[in-house]
Amino acid sequence: MMRLKVQEKILLHLYDYRKYDNRYEYPLEMTQQGIASSVGISVTHIPRNIKKMIEDDLVYSKKGHVNGKKKRVTVYLLTPKGISAAKKIIDAIDSMEIEFNDKKITLGELKKRFNLHYLELIQKMERGEINEKMLKMGPRIVFKEVNIIDDFFVDRQSELDEMERWYHNGKFLCVIGNQGVGKTALINRFISEKSPAENIVWFNVYRGRKWENIKEVFRTLFGGNDVLSTLRDYPTLLIMDGYFDVDDEFVSAMQSLVHEDLNMSRIIVTMRSDTPYYNRFYTLADVAENRVVEIRLGGLPYEYARKVLPDVKESAFKRIYQLCKGNPRVLVALKNGSIDNVSMPMPLDQIQLLKFLASQKVQEK
Repeated sequence: MMRLKVQEKILLHLYDYRKYDNRYEYPLEMTQQGIASSVGISVTHIPRNIKKMIEDDLVYSKKGHVNGKKKRVTVYLLTPKGISAAKKIIDAIDSMEIEFNDKKITLGELKKRFNLHYLELIQKMERGEINEKMLKMGPRIVFKEVNIIDDFFVDRQSELDEMERWYHNGKFLCVIGNQGVGKTALINRFISEKSPAENIVWFNVYRGRKWENIKEVFRTLFGGNDVLSTLRDYPTLLIMDGYFDVDDEFVSAMQSLVHEDLNMSRIIVTMRSDTPYYNRFYTLADVAENRVVEIRLGGLPYEYARKVLPDVKESAFKRIYQLCKGNPRVLVALKNGSIDNVSMPMPLDQIQLLKFLASQKVQEK
């Protein structure tokens, strides 16, 4: 079993940010808080280790802007010596072999198979989460019930960054927002950029869908196991898209998954802001204790919404933005001339006004 010291784990973590010098804004992961979260120790243990690493010329610090922080804070980067030390650890991990039933596999091959960061791989090895059954997994399964036309996607970088942090550390993610705000498109973009190696099972949770039907699909895809056993045995990214109006059995099944060990699997749920309280499957305590991570998705900021309709007069666009509150579905429908068919709760007179405003084009000189 390969076990790394805290300072070796810090080297591995900061190796991902070795080219981040001279930036205006730095990610939270380069602060003491971010390092502690990734390495899996208390923030109180970071200063002593960082101080020693600075003394050994492995790390240096600087002040910088960090997303979500009002004042400039201290961030940490690897020196050339630190980069070299981290690379030696990576080479050692890649070449190390483990054995299951007289069959050997390198940690580097495991990393690629399960699309893990080096720190994730070591932590899962330490917890005994890499087992023989996982190594016998068959071909990767991709099952999608949604058809996404990603014809216009702007901004959302902060949300994508938050999803990336969740992906490395969390199990349950809930994306909450009004209809048409881009919840499904956000997940699709994240998957496209992340290219996860695990199975992907993406359900459309239409009105009245039963949990028994979810179980049937799992049985068809994976065999006789129930949903929880399958998630534990086969690393899977499970997406429940459009969770809103479900029965008590569905809610109870989701509640139980929040509190279960899913091993290497993860679950993403998209949920409307007006989802009734009795259909919500987690509590504030689940969020506070990091069992569930929430992302609240609003309309596009004005400057990004403007990019969808750049040829509309400024005065007309300001009115459009006020009416739709930056809703991407409405903006793209106006762009494509399909606002009459958009599935949004809007009165006819508002639709007609939006069409008129969108027709007010900037005069070409």
